[in-house]
Amino acid sequence: MAGGLTCLWALFNHRLLLYGDATAHLAIARRMVDSATPGLAQWGTVWLPLPHLLMAPLVWFLPLWRNGLAGAVPSWLALGVATWLLHRLVRRSWGAGAAAWAAVAFCLNPSLLYLSAVPMTESIYLACFLGVVDQCGAYAHQPRMRFAWGAGAWGLAASLCRYDGWFLLPFALLALLVASPGTRSALRAALRFCLLAGLGPAFWLAYNGWYFNDPLGFARGPYSARGIYEASLRAGGLRYPGDHALGLAVLYYVKTVVLTCGVPLMILALLGLLGTKWWRRRAERDRAGAPGVPSPVARQAGRVAKPLGAPRQLMPWLLLLPLPWYVWAMWSGNVPIFLPQYWPHGYYNLRYGVQMLPAVALFSGLTVAALAGGLRRVILPRWSGRRLAGAVAAGLALIGAASYLAMLRPPGPPAYAEAVHNAPARLEMEHQLAQALAARQAGERVLMYYGNFPGALPDDGIPLHAVVQESNFLLWQDALLRPHQYVQWVVRESDSPTWRLVNERDLAQYFEQVADLHVATQHEIRVYHLHGH
Repeated sequence: MAGGLTCLWALFNHRLLLYGDATAHLAIARRMVDSATPGLAQWGTVWLPLPHLLMAPLVWFLPLWRNGLAGAVPSWLALGVATWLLHRLVRRSWGAGAAAWAAVAFCLNPSLLYLSAVPMTESIYLACFLGVVDQCGAYAHQPRMRFAWGAGAWGLAASLCRYDGWFLLPFALLALLVASPGTRSALRAALRFCLLAGLGPAFWLAYNGWYFNDPLGFARGPYSARGIYEASLRAGGLRYPGDHALGLAVLYYVKTVVLTCGVPLMILALLGLLGTKWWRRRAERDRAGAPGVPSPVARQAGRVAKPLGAPRQLMPWLLLLPLPWYVWAMWSGNVPIFLPQYWPHGYYNLRYGVQMLPAVALFSGLTVAALAGGLRRVILPRWSGRRLAGAVAAGLALIGAASYLAMLRPPGPPAYAEAVHNAPARLEMEHQLAQALAARQAGERVLMYYGNFPGALPDDGIPLHAVVQESNFLLWQDALLRPHQYVQWVVRESDSPTWRLVNERDLAQYFEQVADLHVATQHEIRVYHLHGH
């Protein structure tokens, strides 16, 4: 419900498409079904296809494409799935109290709520990530092969959603091997997991090799994160903070997580992380204790008959994997994170802090559950202890809620502040471009580089099959050489293929310039119209 309400708020306040990536995800989904050359090649070489496949059924409808709901609906549905999976995996190992806390802290986080209300991939990936961890935990609890299949299916989805999922797969496989009761079951579980989860990376390598003649095009091509960074350095740009500086990478990412989750929740999570071993031993002692009614701590731990062994407790630790992944990504120079508190004092990729939210929610829940259980059992008599335990849990919940509410003050939670900070110049350029193309008549075609300002086309209701763009391959190359034979409009953007590769002699002979668009921090755009049209 919270995700749906946030989505409605974003829709009515025109906040669905603040992220350039949100517009781009919708554009990829739309061009799969509405393009001069529709098909799988429209996925492009960098972004993984699952989110666009989920958006494709809704993006058929022009109003949903124009307002962004076609991409927002899969995101907020994924938030519900992710919350349910987190609650289930925490309850299985740590009990109902910790599970309830973790689910609420997760699904009400302001940054995650906004990301789940717009056409972004974070909540979709988190659902896949938590699905893998949940199925690994189920296998550790009861080693049946259907859970290995389930982990593989979720792993396949994760690996087709974000590259974080590729990093997750070997650790999930290791967890299944450790949790297996014997060598034969370990091999059977590993085979089932690999058969499904391995399809994702294998498919993407084959896809890039088939369509772009380079299986690693997503990692080293001109539109990859590495390719964009190297081009920026060649043009005199500064190195990203954390590039081959491990300490800075750790500092920037941990600070991003703190800004996203809030200080109170982070303190509780740190206590839960440090006290995990003690909490497990306490639960085991209660299970093995005196006969009769189980103690409150035992009830809090879920009264599971099977001992809390290392394999079962390994599963929640999988939730910590985003930390090494993003630290490595920053250290290697593939991912920048800009914080307003540190140089270069910007807002960029702050949304990556939500990837640690499941772990923070889990370990903070362990702290609250341990405090409540300890107070009920040890410190005070039965009824007084229960009242005090409830008061402590309620007090901690109020502190956490106050921390979340404080994030709503300007400039807003980090993920929203990032979108608001970076959107105005891009939206202004898209608005100006839409105005320049408003005179286009039905049936006239447009040549443009689609990657940077795709939001201009929905503003005018221009169908993508009337646009010749970079993913049209041979048609695109032919139109760059002889634009007058293929299109009536040319959108020429500086520092793009249309600026470098279009036939300028053809352009000067057959077209007239009708607009020259300038917006600070954005590429210059010149719009041309065919003579006599």
